[in-house]
Amino acid sequence: MLEVIKFGLVGILNTGITMVVYNILIFFGVNYIVANAIGYVAGVANSYIWNKNWVFNAKDKKDNSLIFKFIVVNVISFAVNSGVLILCENYITKNKTIAQLPAIIMGMAVNYILNKIWTFKK
Repeated sequence: MLEVIKFGLVGILNTGITMVVYNILIFFGVNYIVANAIGYVAGVANSYIWNKNWVFNAKDKKDNSLIFKFIVVNVISFAVNSGVLILCENYITKNKTIAQLPAIIMGMAVNYILNKIWTFKK
């Protein structure tokens, strides 16, 4: 249970980073999909460090293998996030910030499950 709480705390930090970058880029007129990708990458960089060293305590694992798996998981999570974002923005709300919220929740769930069972598997 502590691991899930730690993942949630890191997720909150990642989400904050992602949302700040995303909203700054939206403010400057960047396309919301491009802004989402850039914001997501910023959050992922932070996520790798915290998840490896604190959440899943995988300090002893080889970085190359972990980085590859982490990138694959985050590409999948990003695809889920982007799909939900597009659906929400097109069919639920035109507010791009509100549309991002369910996208983050879905992407985060996929991310945790895949990292738990594959990337940082003990």
